[in-house]
Amino acid sequence: MPAQRIKGQEVQILIIRGGALEDTLTDIQSFNLEVQLRVLSMGYLGEKNNRKDDVYDGVKFDFELHIHTQDYLNFLGAILDRARRNTPDVQFNITGVFSFPNGDTPTLLIPDAHFGSQPINIGSRGDYVKIKVEGEANDISLALS
Repeated sequence: MPAQRIKGQEVQILIIRGGALEDTLTDIQSFNLEVQLRVLSMGYLGEKNNRKDDVYDGVKFDFELHIHTQDYLNFLGAILDRARRNTPDVQFNITGVFSFPNGDTPTLLIPDAHFGSQPINIGSRGDYVKIKVEGEANDISLALS
């Protein structure tokens, strides 16, 4: 019998600011993570092929969420405060917890996330307000169970 694949309902995204969980930012609709790798290629005299090296450049991420309290605006204010150097030491971490059908629960940790654009979309009277959060980090940590 083939193993069941994991779905989004088995993945929890946690946002931590200054060591405290942003427990109301739970209406995350989608999450994308890109591990940034690049290949360097260099040719040398007397060799017929280029030599290859790979370089790790950190991670990029984005997620979309809906909101049901004003807490996103508080979160945005904390991001702005750090960017404006009012609270330069605050750290944001993002954790993904994966609950596989076989019982494995590995986690991905994006430590010290830094944020870019955050468009807020109010499509129409009948649509939910949607926010897209973009960011990058120097590293990612994997903890296998």
